[in-house]
Amino acid sequence: MELQIDRITKSFKDKRAVDDVSMTLTPGVWGLLGANGAGKTTLMRMIAGIMKPDAGQIRYDGLPIGTLKGRYREIFGYLPQEFGFYPEFTVKDYLEYAAALKGLPVRDTKRRIKELLEMLSLSDVYRKKIVKLSGGMKRRVGIAQALLNEPELLILDEPTSGLDPGERVRFRNLLSEFAKDRIVLISTHIVSDVEYIATRNAVMKDGGLIAEGTTEELVKLVDGKVWQCVIPAVWLPEYERRLRVVNLRNEADGRVSVRYLAENAEAAMTLRKADAGEEEDADAAPVPAAPRLEDLYLWLFPQDTAHDAAGESRKMKTDRPSVSGTGYGQIPAAKAASLEGSSVGTTGATVTYGQTVSDRSEDSASGQRKGGGNA
Repeated sequence: MELQIDRITKSFKDKRAVDDVSMTLTPGVWGLLGANGAGKTTLMRMIAGIMKPDAGQIRYDGLPIGTLKGRYREIFGYLPQEFGFYPEFTVKDYLEYAAALKGLPVRDTKRRIKELLEMLSLSDVYRKKIVKLSGGMKRRVGIAQALLNEPELLILDEPTSGLDPGERVRFRNLLSEFAKDRIVLISTHIVSDVEYIATRNAVMKDGGLIAEGTTEELVKLVDGKVWQCVIPAVWLPEYERRLRVVNLRNEADGRVSVRYLAENAEAAMTLRKADAGEEEDADAAPVPAAPRLEDLYLWLFPQDTAHDAAGESRKMKTDRPSVSGTGYGQIPAAKAASLEGSSVGTTGATVTYGQTVSDRSEDSASGQRKGGGNA
């Protein structure tokens, strides 16, 4: 069982939403990461058969999905970012309607709906109109629809949007169990949704696939680029201005724990000397931190969090981590500039350099939307 995505390209007017993407999906959970406008939704819509690529081909077990027709619908489940329903539909109406479209026998429909209602804690709202439900409950109804036919191939676009933390954990566990002998592709920019359950992750930026590998392989791409230190609160504005800070936490003694991204510790050491004056603070010396998938994401997409987090971190009213930062980084592969246009294996992960992974301009996402791409 495999889904082959072979050099898929899709453009809207003068904007290329998906640019020559190739990968092969095998059973397990796959994470598709990328900032808004990266091309994730456009790629998923092509996998779903809703949209046709301008070039390239998508094959399931060696056969083009366009030739499978009804057979593909039988083995396919899809949750878009927004799913439509008639205003008068109850949860019962909608799931029965979706089951009929998928060709499920009546007997199997009743059994499967009952299982999913219990699994997703929807039994109490079974006869309520969907328009009356909360955002999280609506999302769970959409998830139930995608799972109705127990698909071999399940595509989920931002599935945890609107779910509370407990619901997200239960859903991740459900997917991990479900994907033992199935292909599950999750598109998200919430890194924790896939960090622990994904068999492999693929990272998209500006329509292209720039990295692919297991979580362990991918985080090694920012090994030696993640640092932490504890500083006096008065130093914080300068740290935020000069460094790419990704997490902050107030300490009980009034100091601030800082986690940041940098090529090396030199920049922070310079700041420390400038701010400390004659006073030395041993805790302010930066020490390497173990990289996480979130660190890689923020290394590749610093602009995705820079504006919101800058104000949040300055408030420092709670211990909730915030993110900020400026500047753009590159995947730390040897001689990245000379590898432009090629693919290289780095600690087991595949990294593609189209224009390197430095930002190609923050206008890419807005340009895609203007051009009609929904990514």
